[in-house]
Amino acid sequence: MTTASTQTTSGSNGLNQNSFLQLLTMQMKYQDPLSPQSGTQFVAQLAQFTALEQMTNVATASQSILSDVSAMESMIQMSFAHQLIGANVTVDDSNGKSVSGTVSSVHFSNGNPEVVVNGSTYPLSSVVKMG
Repeated sequence: MTTASTQTTSGSNGLNQNSFLQLLTMQMKYQDPLSPQSGTQFVAQLAQFTALEQMTNVATASQSILSDVSAMESMIQMSFAHQLIGANVTVDDSNGKSVSGTVSSVHFSNGNPEVVVNGSTYPLSSVVKMG
C-alpha cells in the first residue's frame, strides 16, 4: 500500500493552488470505482477554492492599502506640524486650560508630532486654534 507524502506549504495560509491540485489528484486516485465522483463535484470544489483564494488576495491587498494609508497619514501630520513653526496657536493643556503662543519647534514622539509652545510640549491634536 502506498502512502501519500505530506508537503508543507510556504506562507501562513496553509493551502495553495498546488495543495488543491494534490488533494484533487488524491481524491481521484482513491475514489471508489463503483461510485465515482461526478465532474461537477470537482468543478464545485475548484470554484470554492478559487473563491477562497480571491478572498485571501483581497485581504492581503486591504492590509497593504491600510499600511500605505497609515504611512501617508503620518507624512501629512509631519508636514502640517512643520508648517506650524512660527505660527500663533492656542492649545488645550492636560488640565483643560487654553494656552496661546507661538510654535517654536516641532518634536516627534513615537511617530506622533508634538508642538512646542511657550517652552512646553503639546500633542498636535491639542491645537484648537491657529492664527
